Amino acid sequence: MAGGLAPLALSLLVACRGSGPSSPSETAKPALLPLTLTTEHFVLHYNDASAALMPAYARALEESWARITSDLGRTVPRIEGFFHPDAQSFTAATGFQATGSVEGPLRFHIMAVPLAPEVAVHEFAHNVTLALNPAAPDNPIWLWESVAIYEAGQLVPPSSVPCLAGDFPSLAEVNRRDGPCSVYRVGFTIVEFVVESWGWDGLRALVAANGDVAQALGLPVQAFESRWREFVESRYLAQQP
Repeated sequence: MAGGLAPLALSLLVACRGSGPSSPSETAKPALLPLTLTTEHFVLHYNDASAALMPAYARALEESWARITSDLGRTVPRIEGFFHPDAQSFTAATGFQATGSVEGPLRFHIMAVPLAPEVAVHEFAHNVTLALNPAAPDNPIWLWESVAIYEAGQLVPPSSVPCLAGDFPSLAEVNRRDGPCSVYRVGFTIVEFVVESWGWDGLRALVAANGDVAQALGLPVQAFESRWREFVESRYLAQQP
């Protein structure tokens, strides 16, 4: 598996919560991140500015490894993480204005300060998703990001998202990284709904099918959207007695 993934790792870089060119302006240079923390499943590169934070990052990543690889049904070789101390150095290394990105299935980059372990776990989930489907970034954004959001536990309470309590969005409306009903605000509930309705096999099938809900789950898109809405309303929005 690793041999087939290596060429992709050199060419694919996808940003989370940000924007930028489709390829990095440069690869993170060891001279800029000279320190290394090696754990069972990760090699983490950083510098003095992030040193105090690295045990917490390492712990969060290791604690997530067995769960995420089991959920998505793929093990991966040791992952390299690049922890840039600020937004400027992150952008210089990746070409993106964002908080995190993946560079193929075996590397991720994050802005390390302030401490945000969930961002590292989010990017690692992208790495494992790529092992499941190397074309995953070509999935609709709503699926690519929702998987990582769910695995990182980044729930935005639906009661705080006006579009979920009003004109419930379609998948097409969620398929964006910004705006009042972006995938980052609602994506957790999409994967939660899929996993509770079809299990992890259903989610894996959806990722493998590049987000084709009819092919993977046997539902037309409109029926999927209707059942997702019912799930969110029942779990999060129902009036309490």
